[in-house]
Amino acid sequence: MSNTIQRTKAQAIFFLLGAVLVGCALGFTANRAIARRDMLPKDQRSSRTQLADRLQLDNVQRRMLDSVLDHRNDAMKVLIDPVRPRLDSLRFAARAVIRARLTPAQQAAWDQVLLELAQDSVGNQRR
Repeated sequence: MSNTIQRTKAQAIFFLLGAVLVGCALGFTANRAIARRDMLPKDQRSSRTQLADRLQLDNVQRRMLDSVLDHRNDAMKVLIDPVRPRLDSLRFAARAVIRARLTPAQQAAWDQVLLELAQDSVGNQRR
């Protein structure tokens, strides 16, 4: 009998832990989506301009900044492209696990968060 009680307690603890983890993941994701959209410049050009203005760069320094950041972005793309499918697979699997543990109302909210993240991602890729 006590073995059954211990097992039930363990299941309840794991369930609560899972609920907390899912809640944290949802909160973190929603917070990132909202904060990112509100705080970041809307495109790469305005982001660079904002940085250059903050640093009070002259025209030569602004061109240098653009050149360095373009080079960095190209190098990062070369590094990330081969592993991008694996990263995407991990991201989609984690999202599916989270979604499976949500109520239907939470799933609708989760789907909206993912849609907003995808729209931000597409917007960032065009910039």
